[in-house]
Amino acid sequence: MRKVTLEEWIEKTPKRRRKKLPKTRPTPDWKLSDSIKYIKRRDKYLREEGILVKIGDKKWRLKV
Repeated sequence: MRKVTLEEWIEKTPKRRRKKLPKTRPTPDWKLSDSIKYIKRRDKYLREEGILVKIGDKKWRLKV
């Protein structure tokens, strides 16, 4: 096995470049409001059917 000095090791190691993250567009407001409306309607339905049960001040449990 050949011994390598620190300088040789540093020279041979490739320079690691950070990958550029793809530029993403911000989520449109209508998409956010639709998802919030959907979650509220779903929770209301589950509460009416007795599936989502309140067990504390801010705690809920699925009764499955």
